[in-house]
Amino acid sequence: MRMLLRLLLLAPLAAFAQGSLVADWQKQYDSWYWKAPRAKVEAPRWSDNGHTLAYGWLGKSGLEWRLVDCESGQSRPAFETAALVKAFAAIDGRKADPRNWPFKRVVPTEGGRLRLESDKESWWLGREGKLVLAAGASPTKGGPRLDGNSRMQNSAKEGLRSPVGGATVELRDGDVYLASGDGQPARKLQQRPAGSNDVFVGPVSWSPDGTHFALWCERKQPARKYQVVDSLKAETREINYDKPGDPRTERVAWVFRADGKGAAACHSELTGKTYSTDRLDWSADSKLLRSEYIRRGFTGHGVVAYDVTAGVWRKLFAEEDPKFVYSFNARYRHDLADDLTVWASERTGWNHLYAVDLRTGRTLRSITSGEWVMKQVLHLDRAKGQILFTAVGRNPGENPYHHHVCKVGVNGDGFVDLTPGDAHHEVLFSPDRRTLIDTASRVDRSPLFTLRSAADGRQLALLGATDTTELVKAGWQTSRPFVAKDREGKFDIWGVVTRPHPFDPKKRYPVIEHIYAGPHGSFAPRNFNWWHRNHRELSTMGFYVVQMDGRGTNHRGKEFHQQSWRNLKDGGFPDRIAWMQALAKQEPNMDLSRVGIFGGSAGGQNTAHALLLHGGFYKAGAADCGCYDNRVDKLWWNEQWLGYPLGPWYDENSCARYAANLRGRLFLSVGESDTNVDVKCSYDFRDALLAAGKKDQIEFHVVPGANHGAGESNEMREKRARFFRDALGSALPL
Repeated sequence: MRMLLRLLLLAPLAAFAQGSLVADWQKQYDSWYWKAPRAKVEAPRWSDNGHTLAYGWLGKSGLEWRLVDCESGQSRPAFETAALVKAFAAIDGRKADPRNWPFKRVVPTEGGRLRLESDKESWWLGREGKLVLAAGASPTKGGPRLDGNSRMQNSAKEGLRSPVGGATVELRDGDVYLASGDGQPARKLQQRPAGSNDVFVGPVSWSPDGTHFALWCERKQPARKYQVVDSLKAETREINYDKPGDPRTERVAWVFRADGKGAAACHSELTGKTYSTDRLDWSADSKLLRSEYIRRGFTGHGVVAYDVTAGVWRKLFAEEDPKFVYSFNARYRHDLADDLTVWASERTGWNHLYAVDLRTGRTLRSITSGEWVMKQVLHLDRAKGQILFTAVGRNPGENPYHHHVCKVGVNGDGFVDLTPGDAHHEVLFSPDRRTLIDTASRVDRSPLFTLRSAADGRQLALLGATDTTELVKAGWQTSRPFVAKDREGKFDIWGVVTRPHPFDPKKRYPVIEHIYAGPHGSFAPRNFNWWHRNHRELSTMGFYVVQMDGRGTNHRGKEFHQQSWRNLKDGGFPDRIAWMQALAKQEPNMDLSRVGIFGGSAGGQNTAHALLLHGGFYKAGAADCGCYDNRVDKLWWNEQWLGYPLGPWYDENSCARYAANLRGRLFLSVGESDTNVDVKCSYDFRDALLAAGKKDQIEFHVVPGANHGAGESNEMREKRARFFRDALGSALPL
């Protein structure tokens, strides 16, 4: 079983093990695998009353099953191993092996019995040790359902016919007709301008009292088509692929009176030109219709409302910024009642939750606050009035990307960090959400597993601890976090460094940075991984490998994030260079005269910009499937940071513009069948480099039939590694 598990884990690495470098990496992986910490909390299950937890723990003799009293924290073996072996032999003669039990889960019950479950059969184990075959397959339930999604209050009645009878809406050839139900012909309600391609579309959203209904008026635009070529299959197919600046279908909300005596459209003065509009939600008293929008160019999103009494549209509340608002990430709204919602906003420069009046749009109070980021709502418990969420950056001196799971009341009271301690925390709640399993680790600390109270975060029981003692004895060294100031000495820049293996203190080594500086996230490792592939493979070849999050990336507040506004070419490089220079003072074996860089997608564009705009520092780069020209890539991602309408900054961020600047060597790769980033980005950039006379400084690889991320296949990773060894050289005497 352990060998099978290992083979499954290694399958992606072993698939191309015939390559010499891949074989070397495999050999190093194998030499460390059995010494690495692999124990974790396996198959945790709680009793229905939540008082008992059962889980497996990988010990020296196999998977050991334990029971924990969730109130006292006392822990004990789930059963006596030898007795259970005999019980299995007695029931059906099978020879149960404690290293590979015939069950996968142990489920405790309120009465003290244990249900031992596999996917096909199960057994009851009584307190006295008697084993009985249970009928049928496992009925075990999944874990607790956490719901962190937005939720909108809506009392609308959908359908063509009024919810109170009588009137019926008809949509014909893009026009709106209303039949009153008195036998008279349906009347056209709104005259469209001659030659207009605007059409009214459903669904029809009726107010509960049937006095009004709402529709969309849609201006349809054809979608751009992108041809995806696959030479291996000898086929070409088309997909929809909007690009920055392209016209988009827009929808405008309209409200009609059911007596046919009036209609009102939501005017663009309220929303601006929109990227998307959504929802036609009526309040329970039929006095208010609410609709949502995201602005084109991503300078804001919000809620507009039609007031039936006043007969006017107005902006209810919004999150807006003249630079950008990351609407796809930061947008959160959860209506608690017809007059109250929880709303996420960066109005203070930090993403937090607020209570907002759904009728007036007035902010009632802040729910979370401070110079830290409410990263994600995990669950809102309406009955208890509590919110579970992920927070980052709360604790001074700690890595600001570490996740902490916290809770707070919807009134802003009762804030608790449920996962204390300087670490990155991942949690699993019990079904009743009274306890949680906290998996805490850091880049330089292997996981610690703790059962905690979900009321106050206190430790109830230590479920297990891992360590790297045997791994270190085998020659492995931990990656370590490092922090240094940014270009202005204002922000802390956090990252990770992995030393070459084997390491000789009498030598100096070239340095390779792994980069992904897409503004939509943060990417440097923050939890434990003894074999981080993109770091360890190159480190075994005699390279320092580093990764950090510079300015322009997410989760550090608005000022830090908006460094990337109309400025993707910045890539945080002044911060990255300053970080490496500070690190080299602690790691004198780093040779900063030989620095390489690699990344894919947005990281491919970053890599190209590093070579083109900072060629005095970066000497070689490997870029895969990069969005080298943001006008050629997909609309939503690029307009999010560079805005709409297109301006000169689009050209200023194009890699082709700086092709003549290339001083070092550049390795380019792209999947022929990329459906994420238009392959034209790569082909056009290649052509610009050739036109600039850089033929001898570049390699260009097209991977037939491959999609986005083709550069991460085993074959391409090996080619990339050989490129760096050739371009940057090996270790030299210090």
